[in-house]
Amino acid sequence: MCTAIEEVLCPKHINFIMSQEERRAAKNCFYAMSGIPGIIGAVDDTHIQMICDHTMRIRAVNGCYGGASHDSHIWNLSDERLFMKNAYVNGDKSSWLIGDSGYPLEPWILTSYRSANEHSAESRFNKRFCKARFIIERVFGVLKGRFLCLLAARELHYAPVAQILNVCYALHNVCLEHNVEPPTDIAYIEEEMELTSNTALDLEGTNQFSAVAQALRDQIKNNL
Repeated sequence: MCTAIEEVLCPKHINFIMSQEERRAAKNCFYAMSGIPGIIGAVDDTHIQMICDHTMRIRAVNGCYGGASHDSHIWNLSDERLFMKNAYVNGDKSSWLIGDSGYPLEPWILTSYRSANEHSAESRFNKRFCKARFIIERVFGVLKGRFLCLLAARELHYAPVAQILNVCYALHNVCLEHNVEPPTDIAYIEEEMELTSNTALDLEGTNQFSAVAQALRDQIKNNL
């Protein structure tokens, strides 16, 4: 039954490709939240990589690794990264996702500054950045409120985990489409701005686009 639901619902209700109108709406909404331009969605990982837009709609999921790999590894192998990279190379240099410090800084995915001094321009950027990223933390909270099998105390008792997650995420989008009110008792995930592992600290210089991405982030920071 779960397989049948997944095969029918996921392709219909989870779609990463956004229309120009949807992109404009996302950028306007995230800008209103944070003052940071160009954001079309947020990406995060709790056992499965997820991307959501400004409406809390889940745009992409990747459960191939089941939480066993670092966020950056999953992202580097994802179809969504390839899509964003190709869009950038083909001329879209004003659209990006936002991710936490587990993701690499690239022109199509921005991350916060690490070890920012208090009251600095970098710290100010990080606070604005958190306001935009809160949307994906809210999505995780709503998901766990709607689908109790996703709670940490229960999720490992079900199998196959990735398939169940996919179905829950598709059903979440169905709820949005039909204006189903989210649960009122929602626990949000505390935002973690810093990662202390050496692997995380090296992410900003790991590909040819890093310098471009750092300059882009600095430009946004200086304009806040």
